[in-house]
Amino acid sequence: MKKFGTAVILSGGLSRRMGYDKKQLRIGGENIINRIVKQLSVDFDDIIIAGSKPEDLPGVSGVRGVYPDAVELSASLVGIYTGLLHARSQYLYVTACDMPVYNHDFVVYMQRLIEDNPGIGGCVTRYEEWIEPFNSFYHVELAPKVASFLETGRKSIYKCFERENLYYIDEKTGREFSPDWDMFCNLNTPSELKNHIKKRRDLI
Repeated sequence: MKKFGTAVILSGGLSRRMGYDKKQLRIGGENIINRIVKQLSVDFDDIIIAGSKPEDLPGVSGVRGVYPDAVELSASLVGIYTGLLHARSQYLYVTACDMPVYNHDFVVYMQRLIEDNPGIGGCVTRYEEWIEPFNSFYHVELAPKVASFLETGRKSIYKCFERENLYYIDEKTGREFSPDWDMFCNLNTPSELKNHIKKRRDLI
């Protein structure tokens, strides 16, 4: 199994604040997931979607498969777990269907850190006292531990991985790649979508 190659787009969630399913978001007339797939294809040759059924995404192309959540529990950690189960590389890159900004240079930087630190369970960026669980890498061998954690009914990504051997990138380093932290931007409300499009006219 090669070290890198698979990326997963998480597409679960209830989208209550957006008012409609975020899988149907459009930017510049294009479905956001198709846009994300194109961005990911620069660095990944195996792209999957977790948290949906194939019939929920009829217009999406360029992915190997669309997989429902492996556990009936509403949580982003379930999406990561589902991706780990279907990955075809040692490390899985994780993003979400409401994260429109992709940073190629940062992804390459994380891959280099993983290469330079053999045996680590993943690569995650810190934000203040917390972590940014997406725009990150996780090793497929974490899957059984995630499964055991989920069986207890717990959902916290931070708590699940806090004792694992992950490489944590400090916020200062992250901002060298993304000063305004837009590579971790996720769109939760109509106003956030509107402001994002207004800010990044290059996307339309």
